[in-house]
Order: sequence, then structure tokens, then C-alpha cells
Amino acid sequence: MSDVTVTLNGKPRVVPDGLSLLELLERLEIQPSRVVVEHNREIRRKSDLTTTKVRNGDELELVYFVGGGATGGDDPLVVGGRTLHSRLIHGTGKFSSNDVLARCLLAAQPDMITVAIRRLNLDGGRSELEGIDLRRYTLLPNTAGATTADGAIRLARLARAAGFSDFIKVEVVGDEDTLLPDPHATLEATRQLVKEGFIVMPYTSDDVVQAIRLYEAGAAAVMPGAAPIGTTLGLQNLLNLELIVSKVNVPVIVDAGLGVPSEAARCLELGAAGVLVNTAIARAKNPPEMAHAFAEAVVAGRRAFNAGRAHIGVKAVASSPAEGIPV
Repeated sequence: MSDVTVTLNGKPRVVPDGLSLLELLERLEIQPSRVVVEHNREIRRKSDLTTTKVRNGDELELVYFVGGGATGGDDPLVVGGRTLHSRLIHGTGKFSSNDVLARCLLAAQPDMITVAIRRLNLDGGRSELEGIDLRRYTLLPNTAGATTADGAIRLARLARAAGFSDFIKVEVVGDEDTLLPDPHATLEATRQLVKEGFIVMPYTSDDVVQAIRLYEAGAAAVMPGAAPIGTTLGLQNLLNLELIVSKVNVPVIVDAGLGVPSEAARCLELGAAGVLVNTAIARAKNPPEMAHAFAEAVVAGRRAFNAGRAHIGVKAVASSPAEGIPV
């Protein structure tokens, strides 16, 4: 059997000609159940791995998922037909170790966690999320790293092919310095993925009109950022958040930039359906305690929203009656 050269995860690799995809995975000591195989830009089903042969010049991508609250009782969050008892969506990136992440997930008790789609590391080493039982959670794969609508759509299709989830968080970077999303590409990707039956949860800026357009495009939830990703600057534009909540008839989940639990509670008090938190937990001095605090904050914020705040007045009103005071 002669050798041929293929491009595997962006790098040339010499393999025997006519090798099946399954045989290639076996040579690489990779379990087929843990990866998605894209062969010449076509996602291969598990049943195709034994019949699809590798030829000279083929392009292959092997990808997998990597790391990118308290229960709500009788008031769950429903997104895309899925019931989530926690209104805290927990990120899985930037943690110092899988053990720390596992302890944060135990402390926060989220129902949904985010995962990113990345090339499989073919050079060995411990995989991200190894040891985390992903079956316990509703997975929200994201298209982080995409800079075009086509790139985001491709990542979404890879995520679905892995068989974990029809949910997808659309992220399309429009500016490398701020990582703010590209409005046009985000809307284009959302429209296409909705047509393909995905449950689309697009990350957007706090632009009210953009949020409306994403809702009109069929997004199952709209995810405006509180501040640029990873900054932990906290809520920068309360007015726009309130306007978005009032203008769209799907859950508004505040994503990116939150720094402390009180900000998460504030989001829920204003009517946001939930929050997504990653950096504020992962980079805290005690991540598990911070995860627990955020889980408690979203419960308190939602309870306050349901209770309804007192009337805001401009004239002081005594809380104790004036009648009967001894003079």
C-alpha cells in the first residue's frame, strides 16, 4: 500500500493510501465516539467511517468540545422548548483545571453549560473537559472564534454532528480588540441556522434594533453583552438592556462582561431571563464560592422581579405614621 499526503487539522500528514476513516482514527488512537470527522468539508456520519477512504490531497478536520445555579423551583427558564431550572448558564473556559471547573459546577448546579468546538489535539496531552460528565447538562456549543457568517455556520454544523445538542450560541467576532460581534454576520448566520432547525441563541451587543432583528430572524433567545467579553466591567447600559427586554418576546440572557453576583441579580431584577457567566467565576480568587454566589444571585434577582418593585417617587414618604406622636 502506497502512502499519500493529506491535510489533517491544518497540517500535512503522510498516511497509507485507501485507509478508511475508522482505520485512521484507530492509528491515531482516537475513539470515534469522542470526535466529529469533517472530510473534504463534509461531515461524516459514524456509519460512514468504515466505507469512506482517505485519498491524496484530502482535507480532514477532527474536532471535539472544549471549555470555552440554584434551582428556580416553580419558575423555570424555557428556551427553545427546553426547561432549565437554573437561570445561570455556566461557562467552561479559562478555568485553571478541570477539577476547579468540576467544583464550580457542583457549587452552581447549572442546567446549561457552554462548550466550544475545537480541533482535536493530535499531539497527546489531557483533553479539556475530561472528567466532566457532559450528559448531566444541556450543552450550548458556541461558534467562538468565527469571524464570518460562513465560519459560524460551519462550526454549528460540526457541533450538531457530534450529536450532543441542537442548541447553538452564535458568536461572530467583528473587532479583534473588543471582540464585539459583527452585527451583519451574526444576523446572517442566525437566519441560516434557524432555517436548518437549530435552536439559535446569538450573542450580540446591547444594540436594541439588532436585538429586535435577531428576534425577528427566529432566535430562541437574544444574548446581549453587559460589557466586552472577559472584561468583568459589569453592566454598562441598563437602559438598553431594559429596552431589549421590553422589545423582544423571547428570553433575554445577559452574556459577557459581568463581574460580581450583584450585577447578575440586577439583570434579573430588570426582567432578563438569565445570565451567562464565565470569566467572573473562573478568574475569581475562590471560583467555587463565586459560582455559588452567582447561583444565589440569579435566584434572588428573579424573585425580586416576580415580587415587583415598589413605586419610585420623588417625594419622601415616612414609613411610620405621623399621627399619635407625643408632642
